[in-house]
Amino acid sequence: MSIKANFAKSGMWMVTGAIFNNLSSMVIFVALARLLTPVQFGIVAFATIFIDFSRVLVVAGIPDALIQRKDWDDDVASSAFWSNIGISAGICLIIVLVAAPLSYLGYDETFALVLVSLSMALLIEALTTVHTAKLRREFRYKTIASRNMAANVLGGVIGITLAWIGWGVWALVVSRLLSAALTSIILWRTSGWQPRFHFRWHEVRSLSAVSSHLLGNQLIGQANSQLPGLVIGSIMGPAALAQFRVGTRILNLMSQLLITPLQAAAMSAFSRLDDDNKPIAPAYVRVTRSCSLLACPIFFGMAAVAPDFTRIMFGPQWHDAGIIMMINSLVVGPSVIMYFFVPALAAAGASGLSLRFYLATLVATAAAAIGSIPFGAIAVSAAKVIESHLTLPYGLSLTRRAIGLRPIDNLRAIAPAYLAGLAMAIIVGAFGYFALQQFQPWLRMPIIVVVGGLIYPALLAVFARRFLKETLGELSFLKHRFGRRAGQEG
Repeated sequence: MSIKANFAKSGMWMVTGAIFNNLSSMVIFVALARLLTPVQFGIVAFATIFIDFSRVLVVAGIPDALIQRKDWDDDVASSAFWSNIGISAGICLIIVLVAAPLSYLGYDETFALVLVSLSMALLIEALTTVHTAKLRREFRYKTIASRNMAANVLGGVIGITLAWIGWGVWALVVSRLLSAALTSIILWRTSGWQPRFHFRWHEVRSLSAVSSHLLGNQLIGQANSQLPGLVIGSIMGPAALAQFRVGTRILNLMSQLLITPLQAAAMSAFSRLDDDNKPIAPAYVRVTRSCSLLACPIFFGMAAVAPDFTRIMFGPQWHDAGIIMMINSLVVGPSVIMYFFVPALAAAGASGLSLRFYLATLVATAAAAIGSIPFGAIAVSAAKVIESHLTLPYGLSLTRRAIGLRPIDNLRAIAPAYLAGLAMAIIVGAFGYFALQQFQPWLRMPIIVVVGGLIYPALLAVFARRFLKETLGELSFLKHRFGRRAGQEG
């Protein structure tokens, strides 16, 4: 099977899994938001910041390094497995013996207990990082997607049940631990690989040449995404962090639905293109263009309906979250352009350049968050959006240096979808404000969604017909390949 066909099949399976997981996660998230208070939500969200950052250290870039190896070696994979186990155990000890006692004394007692409990997820997930890498290397995304779906539903049902009977923050904790455990058990049994009692430092070091840059990118990328929440949670407390998290959560779910599946598959596909001495830049443009067609109207549309959306879905106590969601939606332009930045540079052997970019954005993010925190969580969100636009030119210059893609070509790839999505949001926003102001949110929002759904394709059909035709052709190819291969497998 060709690289293009493998990418299409992998991307479609991951999209299928992401659609199911994100829809089910959305239902679970809404139910929990209505059953729990902002403070309870904020405590778990604050602990999750530290766990997510630690998770990057556990993985340590090793799975992606295994994926990029020309041949799979069971000895090297076993060394990587035991390395991940050792790292996760060490981080758990630091959390239990150092971080949790300090938190207990200086921040919040419940937070300290939640942090210790969630740290167990690091050990659980370390058990299958290599297994997942093997499945991704073999483009077995169907296996990954189906297992994640089962674990997500079971964990969510148990979390809602526990929240309903009054477990509070522990409903979220138990749900996450159970989902992680179930996923690890299933992947261990279905990956077709078992670790050996084998460990060699030189084999781990052979992976570190690639993984060190990837680890640096992932650590800094995680810090960039988590720093605003860390500042808000530390200074303003759990309730303000909960508003920020709810405001960003829906957009993150949209990114996971639209982008993350293709991003994961792109790592494998870009690596194979480089092995075959094929240029990466054209593939980068095609994938970015396809993503922009879907992401731009959704994110700009969310900006238009965010206040009504949060009031309907979560209740009036989440008012600030709606404003935060509206502001964060405006980051779609830089986000779409940079979504495939790391996979492309890693495939081109230029991970060091992406590290430079994330270091620069980390400094800018820290300055933006610290400078805006006196004005509240909404101001922090606005500062982050401004920072993402200001640092984009630097990212574009590094992309050109690594894979030869001119910044103007990168911008042209998303310009039609971006401009049409922005115009659509302005039109429906004005329509909702002037013509539907007296309507209740539950009636106003669906009207705006329907109107926007008509305006966006009409704008593209009139002003960007060539872009629409070419991009739909790419998406049709993905659908065709997925449908044909799924029929063969069935």
